[in-house]
Amino acid sequence: MSENTTPACAYTYTVKRGDSFYLIARRLGVPLRDLMNANADIHPSRLMVGDTLCIPSCADQAACEPDTPAQEPETPTPVPQPQASTCPANRRATVQAGQSVADIQLQYDKSYHTLEAANPDTDLENLQAGDTLCVPELNLPCALPGSVVLCAGDTLESVAGRFGLSVAQLLRANPCLAPQDFTEGTTVKLPQ
Repeated sequence: MSENTTPACAYTYTVKRGDSFYLIARRLGVPLRDLMNANADIHPSRLMVGDTLCIPSCADQAACEPDTPAQEPETPTPVPQPQASTCPANRRATVQAGQSVADIQLQYDKSYHTLEAANPDTDLENLQAGDTLCVPELNLPCALPGSVVLCAGDTLESVAGRFGLSVAQLLRANPCLAPQDFTEGTTVKLPQ
């Protein structure tokens, strides 16, 4: 992505207390530079609770995997991911005896989705000592589902928090639901 190009928003994120551009970029797996470019109208030191940020789509960014050599995109996969053979040496992890995918996730602070995309030919649930995994520098954001069915204990606020949405965004996406309607068994649309 060139420095002058503004990426398209994959979705929006509402700033919460304690957030910073750095923390949001890290949590969502978006390059900090791209997040700041997508929100050039918001000064980093003036980020306020309730601000709505544009989260750029990884598919629109050449910088999603900075350590990955350029590859031709495959038809079903919009963002090419490094495999062990193309993964830079400094991004490889060797599985130790007894390590599980959860151990790797905790050690490298990576989501399962990120490890799965970077290692498509590896069965992450059956890792063996000596297996080599590619551990990308950045976590890949997961797309929000179109809707969710609420479970016991779910509330408007808990659903909004789980998906990084504001209560207002969730209510606008569900114009026929009142706040008290967000109860177990209700299907709730998530804004895209």
